[in-house]
Amino acid sequence: MGTRRRSGAAASASAGFSEPPVAVDAARGAGRGDADASRRKAGVERGEEASDFASDLPRGDEGFGDWSGDGFDDGGGGDGVGGFGEGSDGRSLLAAALRATEVASVLAGDVASPLLSSLVARGSLPTEESGGWEALWSTEVPTGFGFGDGRATTEATSLARRLAGALEALGPTYVKFGQALGSRPDVVPPSLAAALSSLQDDMAPFDSRIAREVVRSELTGKMPDEELEALAKSLRGEPVAAASIGQVYKVTLPGKGEVAVKVQRPGVRKLVERDAAMAVVVAQFLEETTAGANGSGGKLINTRLVAAAKEFMSRIFEELDYRNEASNLATFADLYSHRGGSSEDNVLVMEWIDGTKLTDTDDEDATRENLALVKVAIDATLSQLLVTGILHADPHAGNLLKVRRDDGSPTLGYLDFGLLSTIPPRVRDALVCAVALQVFERDVDAVSRLFGELRLIPQEVLDDEGERAALAEALEKTFENSLLYPERSDGEEGGEEEVTSIPDLKFDKLLDSLSRLVPRFRFDLPPYFVNNARALSTLEGIAKSLDPSFNVLTVMYPYALGRMLQNPSGSPVVERTVQALIRDGEGRIDRGKVRRLLRDSASIAGLSKRRVVWDVVKTRPGRKLTRGVLSEGLRSSLSRRSKMRSGRSGKRRKGSDKWYYFQL
Repeated sequence: MGTRRRSGAAASASAGFSEPPVAVDAARGAGRGDADASRRKAGVERGEEASDFASDLPRGDEGFGDWSGDGFDDGGGGDGVGGFGEGSDGRSLLAAALRATEVASVLAGDVASPLLSSLVARGSLPTEESGGWEALWSTEVPTGFGFGDGRATTEATSLARRLAGALEALGPTYVKFGQALGSRPDVVPPSLAAALSSLQDDMAPFDSRIAREVVRSELTGKMPDEELEALAKSLRGEPVAAASIGQVYKVTLPGKGEVAVKVQRPGVRKLVERDAAMAVVVAQFLEETTAGANGSGGKLINTRLVAAAKEFMSRIFEELDYRNEASNLATFADLYSHRGGSSEDNVLVMEWIDGTKLTDTDDEDATRENLALVKVAIDATLSQLLVTGILHADPHAGNLLKVRRDDGSPTLGYLDFGLLSTIPPRVRDALVCAVALQVFERDVDAVSRLFGELRLIPQEVLDDEGERAALAEALEKTFENSLLYPERSDGEEGGEEEVTSIPDLKFDKLLDSLSRLVPRFRFDLPPYFVNNARALSTLEGIAKSLDPSFNVLTVMYPYALGRMLQNPSGSPVVERTVQALIRDGEGRIDRGKVRRLLRDSASIAGLSKRRVVWDVVKTRPGRKLTRGVLSEGLRSSLSRRSKMRSGRSGKRRKGSDKWYYFQL
């Protein structure tokens, strides 16, 4: 497939990034090709008349109501299936049951049945000799093999494409999982990742006649009639991109030039409402299930599953809110750029920008260029995560572009601002400390104590010495499996001229292991934590698709050290962590540790030690740290000289009386 053109509402800025990214939102490419025969559209099917749809347009005040509270609110609109308030349990259970039946039917017919047939035909589970799971997912399903809704295929399709088609048919809730896996070809078989990547921006579109009717309905009275009619008529032919929630058209408006117009899929809100009802009913059932006879064993799952289900679904409802997306775009632009867009409930209009996907690589030069931009994207994500606290939480391959500046040089572009996360300052500080403590000191117990600052575990669990010891032991096993340190010869590590060894992070194993700890230690994963993990995991997956040797910790660790040494927020948690890192077991400043911190910050990041020190002393907490280190070092040096003069040391050791700041 050739290079595709992309577009968006641009927003250029530096914000501390090594290359100024461009925040863009909207279209993703022409030249899609025919939609796969196995695909179906959630909501209104292609031939539906616009007049039938216009009377059923979802409005901004309709839908599932407020998901941020302790319970659900029917919202006074939509189809009313989502409420868990008083008297609504029966409707919710019915809606959940109906949706569960639909989901089971699609997954059984589209995926499970052909998958089992392929396994039976092979006679065994995939093995290395038989080509493994890659060969299985690449297996072609014969023509005529039925779908779960009674249809039959008109052409042979692979199992991987069948799964992608099934997720597409089920709608945004399931597409999110497919998008995440599609960005990790190092975790799932490449053929499956390739098929799932189509869910990012290459889904089957709905009829453009309906899109025109949506635009007319939303914008009537809000712009001159002539301009509105010209805009509506310009939505002809295939959109340049189609995703699970909406599709995008490239349009030219008089006096405004080329713009991107995003129109929401009809019926998508009600579909998500039904998924929400099902998710909460299932979560409620699992949360209330007890172990042992008559519930004598207590709860089977000691996790707030209902709250987690509500939180997950609220993020999808957030993406359905185009007014919220326009606000997010303005927020992101205020931080990083100067451009944006305008919105109604189901229509979002933005400036058009051309670009190409970072995963589109035609040659080695393009691969190197795109890999550099992925590293910029990771830098940008870390800046958003640790500096501004405003994070673009959905940076999959369909939402990141290579955009050419006027001089031809490449820069980074962002698409789709439906989901931004806000990270509290204390959590940002704790994340910095956790990375530094684990990589520099491998101090699992200290990392476990930070979980309270990260708001992941209730403080009463951490205050219990037995529980904290059990947590540290569990984390030790988790890090052993997910952090692979390079082998070093005896006595080499920690040497005077050595840089700290950076472990290779296995993100999939880390998340899998942490998920197993959730019920045991009452983890409460806030949305920003889940979004952060997903964002970094997705970016790491893109980078590994371009360079299998890429290690995200080589970017995260020096970044964390720099933030920690500078401590621009004056955080007491960061200050305590720095003191713990530079002192020995007796509480004295360890010169070797101080030098190693400076070397790590400098050499891994490609900077000089002088530049690192200068960046540190530019901040007030950094100057305080520097004064403390130098004054204590000077006192120690003067004390040794005094002892030598009093005859307690027969000979002066060469170089031992150098003042501390010269030794740095």
